[in-house]
Amino acid sequence: MDRVNFRAKVLTGHLKNHHNLAVDLLQAAQCVNYSPPELSEPPSAFNTKALRKLLDGESMDEIDYIFNLMIQSDLFCPRERGGKVFISPDFNKSMEHQREMTMKRINYLRKQGAFDGWLTRKGPDAERSGFTRGIIFGVYDHSLGIKLGVHFFLWGGAIQFMGTKRHQDKWLKPTEAYEIIGCFAMTELGHGSNVRGIETITRYDASTQEFIITTPCESAQKYWIGGAANHATHAVVFSQLKINGVNQGVHAFIAQIRDANGNIRPNVRIADCGHKIGLNGVDNGRIWFDNLRIPRENLLNSVADVSPDGQYWSAIKDPDQRFAAFLAPLLSGRVTIAAGSMNITKIGLAIAVRYSLSRRAFSIGPNEPEVLLLDYPSHQRRLLPLVAKTYVTNL
Repeated sequence: MDRVNFRAKVLTGHLKNHHNLAVDLLQAAQCVNYSPPELSEPPSAFNTKALRKLLDGESMDEIDYIFNLMIQSDLFCPRERGGKVFISPDFNKSMEHQREMTMKRINYLRKQGAFDGWLTRKGPDAERSGFTRGIIFGVYDHSLGIKLGVHFFLWGGAIQFMGTKRHQDKWLKPTEAYEIIGCFAMTELGHGSNVRGIETITRYDASTQEFIITTPCESAQKYWIGGAANHATHAVVFSQLKINGVNQGVHAFIAQIRDANGNIRPNVRIADCGHKIGLNGVDNGRIWFDNLRIPRENLLNSVADVSPDGQYWSAIKDPDQRFAAFLAPLLSGRVTIAAGSMNITKIGLAIAVRYSLSRRAFSIGPNEPEVLLLDYPSHQRRLLPLVAKTYVTNL
């Protein structure tokens, strides 16, 4: 029992002291002869700012703008070490706390104007700006990047590219201002990548000029939908459209799933997917529709439309071509994921290289200093090709 009490006391000490490090992490330490790269390595023989300009290009000012917004708020946990400011989220918190912090960070960024023009400004510069911001938010915290990506790239992108002027005029400004919070209800329990196989059904009622969205079976429930569990007020719902008994294939609809007070709407059921091994700042949820009625105008009609009297029309007659045109706008989301992966690679390699320039192991001869890990050829062969590959891929 004494041993158990001792271990409990040690663990308690770890937990209490974990976030109260008194030692500056960028100071040399006597133990194990630790010295961070900033102190132990000679200055770079090349212009690092010029290299960064080459890598970040026209996005450099945008990246600095977002970083400066973050370091000004305690919400992003800024801390100064050796004259540098570092920011990173605290992942040692409960799921509920991480979700709350993600929304607080979003509200802070919104108030600072970080989302202004994200969807309503036009042109290549505006597109690059939105893309860069989404990536940088994900570099700080993948939960923040995913939460904003679902809202702007998926929900907002669907309005932009699958809808028409009537949808853009109505929904884009409130989306930028976070007056509404969107989610992207495509994936189902029974179907994910195979979008053509989704089972949610939407029919048209010409007498009321409304669409009726139905979840016909358990495998048709919308599953793992980011933002659905707690915060989303609206969803882009992907569904099989049946007109007069004929299945016209998958189409997308705007559906309100919560009111302005956050209450789940009638004929909608939502459940929380719960704790995950990561991304707990994102409230993934499940959605069922029990004959939910939406206005006819809520069909995103860039490819096809339904007239008030229930006639289906599309300029693309071939179902395969129509399906391809319908899903083409989603490719931007795939590009965002690839770019995000590149930045996560950079973070991992930065940690590994810095560690290898700090950690020493074994000495060549008696009474000689231990050798840095990166001075071992085996370590160089592991890391340096990956660093080179990352630079080339970034360019």
